Amino acid sequence: MRRILVANRGEIARRVFRTARAMGLQTVAVYSEPDADAPFVHDADVAVALRGSTSAETYLDVVQILDAARRSGADAIHPGYGFLSENPGFAEAVTAAGLTWIGPTPESIRAMALKVEAKRIAADAGLPLVPGAELAEDIADADAQQIAEAVGFPLMVKASAGGGGKGMRIVSDPADFAEAIESARREALSSFGDPTVFLERYLPRSRHVEVQVFGDRHGSVVHLGERECSIQRRHQKIVEESPSPGIDRDLAAHMRAAAVALAERMGYVGAGTVEFIVWTEGGEQRFAFLEMNTRLQVEHPVTELVTGLDLVEWQIRIARGEELPREQSEINVAGHAIEVRLYAEDPAHGYLPSVGTLQAFEFPDDVRVDSGVESGSVIGTHYDPMLAKVITHAPDRATCAAILARSLRRARVHGLVTNRDSLVAVLESPRFHSGDTTTAFLEQEPDVLTPRLPEEILDRHLAAIALSGQGPDDGVPRGWRNVPAVPEITVLERLGGEVVAAAAWFTRDGLELNVLDSEADLYAEPGRAAGVFVQDGHLLLREGLASTCQVSTYDDLVCVDDGLWSTQWRIRPRFGTEDVGSAAGGAITPMPGTIISVEVSVGDRVAPGQTLVVLEAMKMEHRVVADIAGVVGDVFVEPGQAVDAHAVVVSVRPAEEQE
Repeated sequence: MRRILVANRGEIARRVFRTARAMGLQTVAVYSEPDADAPFVHDADVAVALRGSTSAETYLDVVQILDAARRSGADAIHPGYGFLSENPGFAEAVTAAGLTWIGPTPESIRAMALKVEAKRIAADAGLPLVPGAELAEDIADADAQQIAEAVGFPLMVKASAGGGGKGMRIVSDPADFAEAIESARREALSSFGDPTVFLERYLPRSRHVEVQVFGDRHGSVVHLGERECSIQRRHQKIVEESPSPGIDRDLAAHMRAAAVALAERMGYVGAGTVEFIVWTEGGEQRFAFLEMNTRLQVEHPVTELVTGLDLVEWQIRIARGEELPREQSEINVAGHAIEVRLYAEDPAHGYLPSVGTLQAFEFPDDVRVDSGVESGSVIGTHYDPMLAKVITHAPDRATCAAILARSLRRARVHGLVTNRDSLVAVLESPRFHSGDTTTAFLEQEPDVLTPRLPEEILDRHLAAIALSGQGPDDGVPRGWRNVPAVPEITVLERLGGEVVAAAAWFTRDGLELNVLDSEADLYAEPGRAAGVFVQDGHLLLREGLASTCQVSTYDDLVCVDDGLWSTQWRIRPRFGTEDVGSAAGGAITPMPGTIISVEVSVGDRVAPGQTLVVLEAMKMEHRVVADIAGVVGDVFVEPGQAVDAHAVVVSVRPAEEQE
């Protein structure tokens, strides 16, 4: 093995490149048209362009990838995770082309790739299962509804061929079942090329715990401990840790043994993850098999940090025919590791993805950052909105969480709305510290999705913006007056947050700042006096404590970092601009994407919250809904049509106006 092609993108490709280089191997990247300037392309020794923009046209195109391997002189292919990593046909094609496949055998992938078949094999191996049922692709709606009622509500509709939250729907009301099936099948087909779905009983107060296993071609299988990944949004993990903080140690030992037994029964080769669900019944913890992922997992870094092992190196060595680098007795777990997934999305507004330019992307050196982006990267709509995985390791869980939270606070991430503040709120919440991290965590702690910006932080950052906008002029701040002057009022809109107005006076004593509650108060009373004042160019807090704020400006975007909080603001123009071309009562797209379906017609009566169109962007479906009760006046889009952000798709006239 001399040159490895990574059939993937972003942080996944960069992660494999890092280990390959450390082992003296050359690397090859493949990239789609939107990824032409992505960091992973420049990291590789050789890069090959793929024709097309979508995943189906590029990273899922076996013919193009094999041709890229031939042209680049690669002799091995690593699939990463996602895309073709669990496609047995791709593994067979790689081997048939005379290349080394860095992954499990096609037989193992095929056995576990379809979750319905995987459950049969696990049951034969003696593993307990969650109650569920299979659904034939051509099953009649009435028959599917009858099977669902037999499984029992609430239930989950799950894609048989994939993971990562794609093609999954929770259904609590039987009336929503038919729509959930249709939507899940559509998303599964788009993401994995297979619309097959199945049903599974939904256990809302459970834990998602998985065991990392490795097997070699010489018959040996080991486990590398367990990870807990229960805190999830849209069925996709956002916080992962090892070891699990909330399961009985005897139960954990049984789960590890069950995972190894399943891998041994299959003759498993390479990296795999056996996933379990853990819940409490009658005061006793129980576990059941969910699925097996025949690939490296996104959350593998936490296992690397607690074991001190490089899992990609293990994959490469096993692919070369070597024995497992260590026996079970030589694998030790030390300390605690936590990983969070940083997304370009707004948790406070339904996890709406954020697109645009990442103006700054800098983290402290005390954490590991696995990322596919850097300062200046453009985040589009073609792929998942994850920016990075941020991981840390410490002797104990409390210290680990504290270090990670502080590093997230100190990071400079400018230009996009992210879930950074929400992740910090999770890590600092009492429920998280107690280890009560079930899949219902975000339901039980909704405040972590919209962490409140403390008033004193708001005052400090507004003062910093006001001061930074008055650069020194011959040693005298602009706007300074020997007598109190007319306030300079600036209206700012926080990205993903509130609109505020700051009234600043420059006096002989320095800057005085009042904060107005809203834009409507511009010409009312001066407002609340900020608990911050400025003297000699420094922000001073109560009792003379000093605070340093770093202010960065990018056109109309102003970002403030103080080491504890980061805020991003857009400055409103002094004179409003007319929004020409907007339609009254019109529903607009939140981001660029492709229209998947149109759910209404001209003349239809609609209620607030009713779905008008379904948009696909960043590999997820987003519903554009009516915000008023009324009658559909016009429909401006059709299925398959590409649309820009803020495009009017349907106009709705108020019902009383129609009458």
